[in-house]
Amino acid sequence: MNEHPLTLTADDGHTISGNVFSPANPVGILVISHGMAEHGDRYRPLARWLNENSITVVTYHHRGHGPGCPPGQRGHYADQHGWASVVADLHQVIQYARSLSPGLPVNLLGHSMGSFIAQAYVQTHGASLDTLILSATNRIARGQLLASRALIGLIRLFRGKRYRSRLVTRMTFEQFNRKFRPNRTDSDWLSRDQKQVDQYIADPLCGSICSVGLWWDFIGGILDISPPAWRKDLPVHLFSGSADAVGEMGSGARKHFQSIREAGLEKVTLRLFNGGRHEMLNETNREEVWNYLLSLCLTSDSQVKPGYPDRSPCTDVTID
Repeated sequence: MNEHPLTLTADDGHTISGNVFSPANPVGILVISHGMAEHGDRYRPLARWLNENSITVVTYHHRGHGPGCPPGQRGHYADQHGWASVVADLHQVIQYARSLSPGLPVNLLGHSMGSFIAQAYVQTHGASLDTLILSATNRIARGQLLASRALIGLIRLFRGKRYRSRLVTRMTFEQFNRKFRPNRTDSDWLSRDQKQVDQYIADPLCGSICSVGLWWDFIGGILDISPPAWRKDLPVHLFSGSADAVGEMGSGARKHFQSIREAGLEKVTLRLFNGGRHEMLNETNREEVWNYLLSLCLTSDSQVKPGYPDRSPCTDVTID
């Protein structure tokens, strides 16, 4: 296994940083687009495990996230064109990933916020991917999103783009956590694995309160997502926990799965893991989830065969 830093320069001069994990004889490539208020380095254990199973992994940090982000910029994309910039960054990372081993399939995993960045990406650059994998995503509830964006727009107007709003935090992360009362921590909604939750809380690069500018850009980006505009032969795989508050305890993920299928895409799957919360990759049954993810990264003619069973007692399966 070979692990080395990733450093790319965006068109506006922003430095895109991350890591590349390369096995000796790769059979596929996975690019990871992480979630809000976390960073790409949290996926290192998964990346190393995938390396052992012949998958090259590229992780990186979104703008406003990660160890290279100045404290004053943390939780904020940009003062101008924030959403377009994070999508363009992803495109640059994927182009780099494809150059590592030309001819190998390139898979994109987007988690939570990163799942929506990934969906915006496939809308304009779908030909660059072989598979789209969405972790802990949710339906696009336009009425709710428009109302939330209107409120955030007012706060942004009077307090500025970089303002960190406790009200927005109460409407989002704190609301998710209330689903699991009585709470041990403010982040119980992430995982049933208390050790993983405690590691998140102890990480100084996790849990930042994001700016209203980021929320404005993020919600605007979600509202522009339209599955009918996606490449019809692009395989799309969704997976979530059935107790993920972001995915409305499974119902939002199911509705989004249905909307993508109704948009005419030829291969769409959904897998809900029973009792799992927001971060299935860090859950108590993460080995099962990692094996499932591996199976999605392997083509039918790969020499390495997926080790994931079609069904298990911990899984509620909906496959089209």
